[in-house]
Amino acid sequence: MNAFNQAHLTIQGCGYRIENDRVIVTIQRIANDRVEGNLSGTLQLQLCAFQQGVGNAEAIVLASTMIGEMKGQHFLSDCHYDLLFRQPPAGNWQLVLQLNEWNGVDYTLCDSAYFDAPYQIEASAGYSASAMKIKELEGEKAASTPKIATENPIVKKSKEVKKNATGYADGYLAINKSKVDKLLKVKGVPKKVLEKLVAERPFRSEKAVLNVKGVGPVMLGKMVAELSR
Repeated sequence: MNAFNQAHLTIQGCGYRIENDRVIVTIQRIANDRVEGNLSGTLQLQLCAFQQGVGNAEAIVLASTMIGEMKGQHFLSDCHYDLLFRQPPAGNWQLVLQLNEWNGVDYTLCDSAYFDAPYQIEASAGYSASAMKIKELEGEKAASTPKIATENPIVKKSKEVKKNATGYADGYLAINKSKVDKLLKVKGVPKKVLEKLVAERPFRSEKAVLNVKGVGPVMLGKMVAELSR
């Protein structure tokens, strides 16, 4: 990659549509306007939420996807991304779409598209059907409205992986959350397989990971163990 310069990586004509636990993100143009011959770092799109009226509040990541590298003087047009959506807690939020670039150490912000219309969540509505199902399966009684997790499962760091009888029930979350360079360095797994996992995530279940060609239960367990350290 040529000398890093986060300028001139842009997104234009952005929009979104929320459908239950999915969000459809549309972008008319994603461009690398740097000089010809430049190759960007891996690019990442994130739909984030900032709580209105709260100064210096950290953004909550609602959806995320990777779009790979891009050569200078190249662009993508009429982009549509169907992503897993994490609803924020009750409150008034401003949504923003961010384009980030991997610089070899971390992702840095290159461009943002703010949406004028506020996104409002009523306190009584801050309880998702999926959260209800989880509580019921755990046998817990909801005496009051439970809180919804405010972190995206892709970026939240995991210290341990929940297990079921097969030993890797939440292994797909470890793969979703891991940074690209860490995932690509997992030992004992062919690089082509790891590259497929990077390109096809985020995954919604361990079954989706096992559907990737070259990934079996033993290999998945090995990856989860290393990524969860």
